[in-house]
Amino acid sequence: MEVGAKTLETYPKEGNQHNKPSVSILLPAHNEAGTIQETILEFYNEIATKIPVEIIVSEDGSTDGTKEALVELSEKIPIKLILDEKRKGYMKGVKDGLKLSNSEFVFFSDSDGQHVASDFWKLYEKRNDYDLLVGKKIKRVDPPHRIFISKVFHLLVQLLFGLPIRDPDTAYRLIRREVVKDVADEAHILKYSFWTEFTVRAFKKGFKVAEVPVVHRQRLAGNTRLYKSSKLFGIMTSQMIGLFRLWRMLNKS
Repeated sequence: MEVGAKTLETYPKEGNQHNKPSVSILLPAHNEAGTIQETILEFYNEIATKIPVEIIVSEDGSTDGTKEALVELSEKIPIKLILDEKRKGYMKGVKDGLKLSNSEFVFFSDSDGQHVASDFWKLYEKRNDYDLLVGKKIKRVDPPHRIFISKVFHLLVQLLFGLPIRDPDTAYRLIRREVVKDVADEAHILKYSFWTEFTVRAFKKGFKVAEVPVVHRQRLAGNTRLYKSSKLFGIMTSQMIGLFRLWRMLNKS
C-alpha cells in the first residue's frame, strides 16, 4: 500500500470496533513521527478502554514518517486516518476530521503531547449541561512571548464578543455534534485561531459554553513550528484584522 496516495484513507482494524461510538476522538497530526503513536495510545488506553469511541487522526502532509507511524499503529488499534500528500493547513485538516465524526460528541486534542488524556473525564462529566466545553490551561507551558500575545488576543475576544471564556483557543475540548454541524463550516476567518472563531460563533448562536481547568505540559518532542519570531508580526497582523472582520460580520443588522 502506498501511504498518502489518496487524500482520504481510512484504516479501521477489523473486529474491534463499537457500532455506535458515544465520542469521536479527533487528533490532528503534522510531522510528529517520534511521538504520535505514544500520544494516540495515551488517549486510547485512558478513554477507549472505558467507553465506546472512534479515533480519527487527520494527518496533514507530513514529511517525517508520521504517515508510516500512523499506518503501523492502525494495525494494532482501530483508527480512521486521513492522510494527505500535501500540506493543507490546520483549519482544513481539523474540518476534514470533523466531517468523519460519527457520534454524539467530538473530543478534540492537539497531538503534540501537551495535554493529559485523563483530563477528558473532567469535560465528559459535564457533557449534559453544556454544548461546548473548553479546556482552560491551569498553568500554560509555552514561551513568555506566546503567553503574552495570547493573553492580549483573548482579552480582545472577551471585550468584542462578551465571551465568558478566558482561553477560547485551547485545542482541548468536548463538542456536541449539533454544534459541529452548525458552526464548523462557517469558521474561516481566523486562520491562526480556528478554535477561537469556532467558540465565538457557537456562543453567538446561543449554544451553552463553559471552561474546565486542564493540565498543560511540555511538548513530548520538538518545538512549535508556527510561532517563530520571523513570523510573529505577520501572524499578529492577520489575527487583529481577522478579529475585527469577524466582529463586523457577526454584528451586521
